[in-house]
Amino acid sequence: MIRMDRSSTGVLTMSAFNFRQFIDTHDNKGDLFRVPLEVDTLDDMGAFIARADYKGIDTPILFEKPKGFDIPVLANSVGLTSKRMAAAHGVEADANMLPNVAAKMMGILKSGGVAPVYVDSSEAPCKEVIMKGDDVDLSILPVLRLNPEDGKGSPNFLEGRFISSLALSKPKENAYNLSYHRFEITRKDGGSIWIFRGTGDAKSMEEFWGNKIDDPEPADGREKGKAFPVAFVFGVTPEFMLAGANKALPHESNDFAYIGGLRNEPVKLVKCETIDVDVPADAEIVVEGVLNPSKWATQGAFASFNGFYDLPRRQPVFDVTAITMRKNPIYQHVHIGMPLNECNAIASYFRGVHVYQDLKAVLPNVVDVHCEPAAGVGFTIHIAMKKGRVGEPKVAMMRAYASMQGRCKHVFVFDDDIDIREPLERDWALAHRFIPDRDLMVIPNVLGMSLEPLAQGVMGSNSKLGVHDGHPTLPLNVRAFMGVDCTKPLGVKMMDRVGLVDQVERRVDKLWSKL
Repeated sequence: MIRMDRSSTGVLTMSAFNFRQFIDTHDNKGDLFRVPLEVDTLDDMGAFIARADYKGIDTPILFEKPKGFDIPVLANSVGLTSKRMAAAHGVEADANMLPNVAAKMMGILKSGGVAPVYVDSSEAPCKEVIMKGDDVDLSILPVLRLNPEDGKGSPNFLEGRFISSLALSKPKENAYNLSYHRFEITRKDGGSIWIFRGTGDAKSMEEFWGNKIDDPEPADGREKGKAFPVAFVFGVTPEFMLAGANKALPHESNDFAYIGGLRNEPVKLVKCETIDVDVPADAEIVVEGVLNPSKWATQGAFASFNGFYDLPRRQPVFDVTAITMRKNPIYQHVHIGMPLNECNAIASYFRGVHVYQDLKAVLPNVVDVHCEPAAGVGFTIHIAMKKGRVGEPKVAMMRAYASMQGRCKHVFVFDDDIDIREPLERDWALAHRFIPDRDLMVIPNVLGMSLEPLAQGVMGSNSKLGVHDGHPTLPLNVRAFMGVDCTKPLGVKMMDRVGLVDQVERRVDKLWSKL
């Protein structure tokens, strides 16, 4: 029997559901997009999901017949809108949504949440099928190649298929960390994982290894380092996925206790078969493995969250030690690539929570923050505030940039009467409250990131733009002009933009015509 819990706000939540109950609930409400047709996991399924995203279909998508596989695929579990993210936190999707989520999160962290409980392997559905040793074969999973150029420049075992799903690690005793990493499958029992330097996960690995995350030299003695255990988990409800993307959660905290606090009920965990990591007992599929500091390989090109193909890069090798799953499992895919997509929507929302908390610490009059998912994960930030003093918007701009550790590129600050999630209101304020020679702040040569296509240098350096809407004390008929050139600079080599291949688009058009 499916339990329907109501939060104190009266919002119907998904608390205490397992993945299959989550699917059934959406199906019963008519909110499940079923695709009964055979769809190829090589390019076509990814293009189909992208098409649904652009059409504004914000429901889970169940592909019942992935070509060549007996395992169905569910995409868009969390979806694209903040409404569904708010529902997973038991708050109303209104103007106070983000501040209310931030307040609820801090309340759970302060209380310690609800500690997870352990169950025996015999009681864990994710242990119904266990594969170890020579039986490990990642090719049985319907992993997607999202774009034709994915995997270019690396061993082509599965034609450029990348796993994008929840990753679990245990950096310290009683610390459970949920996150996301891209994992290219280059052989039946492994591949490579991109660990972004400077993140909490990277710090945990460096402490565990006793080395920095960097391609090892032949004689640096890194073969003595310990292998870092990681488990990829498929088939969990939205609150797990949101916790994994929540930059505002302290690293090396107990993320399962936080999820338990959201559910008002403990998460049921089970020990992995081959590594010291604990996973949700009712997950659909678990891929266990280790990252060794002495083993590195070239990871192929990948269509990243900004809509460009990232270049091949050397990354730590991930050796799979076991695969466990339910009988007749369902594969869960987290979509990434050309914005707008599920990955951008999730990550942007919680970067907004993180920036909001940072800003409130120095500017209590900030009322809301919106990281625009279509612009990439935190590249463009909108802030609403009750401005009390001249110059406060510029303080907010600089704080937002620092909070994002160089990822942020554009900051727009508005008065609190502007709905910063509504493009029409933002455009109106930009047209009628912004005077370029007074309100524009440009800071050149600041830290960027390696995925910024126009950034220069090892980690990237670019100009940052900050805009605020001024104050009402200026004389009439005073104005200035600002032009922003968003065309590609001539003579500058850029990453290739992600786009549909004609033949893939034609195949997807035929599928849509049959639905």
